[in-house]
Amino acid sequence: MFSISIANIEKALIVQKETNPYIKLLEYYSKFLSIFDYLEAKKLLLLYSPRTNYTIKLEKVNRKEPTVP
Repeated sequence: MFSISIANIEKALIVQKETNPYIKLLEYYSKFLSIFDYLEAKKLLLLYSPRTNYTIKLEKVNRKEPTVP
């Protein structure tokens, strides 16, 4: 049991190589390719802090409160 745990830890510590989203994504999503940019995603981590709280204000539709799935 101990050797399995060490193997799992070593596997988790291996630095993963970047994947090319152009190859992985379906052609339908190719127009959204910029969303999956690895370098841009790393920049977002610098903006995050525990005090950050994002909210999305929902608009009323036909004077009714929107339902959140």
